[in-house]
Amino acid sequence: MFSLPSEVQLDVLKCLKFKQLFSLKQTNFYFYNLIKKYEGELARMKFCSLSLIPTLKSVWQKVDSWVFINFEPVVSDFVLNDHLLEKWGKAIDESIPLFSYLFEYDFVYDIPVDIPDIAVHMTKQGIVKKGSWLGFKESRFILELPNIPKTIKEMIIIRYWLKQLFKFAYFENASLEYGIFNPEMINLLFDNDKTILKQFYVQDIKRLFNDEVTEKFYEFALNRFAIYGCLEIDLYQDDNITEKYTDILFNIIINEGNRVPQVTFVVSKIIRLYDLIIEYITTSKDLSKMVSTIAFSCYTGKLNFKLPENAEYKTCEILIPDIETWKSTYYKIVNIYNPKIKFELSNTEHDEYSSCVCIKKH
Repeated sequence: MFSLPSEVQLDVLKCLKFKQLFSLKQTNFYFYNLIKKYEGELARMKFCSLSLIPTLKSVWQKVDSWVFINFEPVVSDFVLNDHLLEKWGKAIDESIPLFSYLFEYDFVYDIPVDIPDIAVHMTKQGIVKKGSWLGFKESRFILELPNIPKTIKEMIIIRYWLKQLFKFAYFENASLEYGIFNPEMINLLFDNDKTILKQFYVQDIKRLFNDEVTEKFYEFALNRFAIYGCLEIDLYQDDNITEKYTDILFNIIINEGNRVPQVTFVVSKIIRLYDLIIEYITTSKDLSKMVSTIAFSCYTGKLNFKLPENAEYKTCEILIPDIETWKSTYYKIVNIYNPKIKFELSNTEHDEYSSCVCIKKH
């Protein structure tokens, strides 16, 4: 290993799982420094989910299978300089919060309810063997961080845990229904540290729609999450969205393709956003920044959508696994200015209960 070229050493390290890398890292300083050098390209600890939940819920649901991570001093190689010490002291004096937009929506009274404290909630799945039987066990981890840090020591601990999540964790999905991390606090904690990419690595991220925080949320999600799968936006509770927020979502679709592979909207009916997207893919002269896959999903019935005039029928597939019936119809859409730019529009219906309209760039 020591005599191999650096690119070959990296290829070997990429074959190891996170636990194997962690063990190897502790054997000697050579492997410690080598793994630290390539951390951004190596395996991460895999979690099923990441979410922010009200602290009270973590107390109410406290059971033996939940692991509560203590908020206590940690061993860290972080060195706090005088410049950062001054900025942190000012942040403490001004009571800058760690989280933003903390609310829990009360669907009975149709109003948001303020949440005083919040906790980071993570889940991880493992295999359990009992005799000849194999099953899955879900472990839950609760990390309670103070929303308003009161000391420099607390700031250091918060920074440590955020660094662990940024550098070593990978989440299959993230759900931020109750709030987000405050971007201002993240910038303060890490200042100009170029060695840490201040992003959570996720496959999919989900958000319930709320007019009051939509713009700030998507700005945070696009800047602080490395999204490898889908951004899901749940509009089902209120798909009569305003023109302002329709424009916000539309701008994400046409400009953020390099940061989001797919956007899925959960709806109860086809919304104006669909018409804007169809018009854009057929008439725009520049589609280079567009999200490559957009879907509109409905779980309570069929979606009544309009095809563009130049849509060409391709094929229809009917799948009947077990007793369920899935019907998918495919159409080809061509850009009027550049016939080489093609999209596929599919409509998949599951009996009378659900449907999904999907637009994919080819």
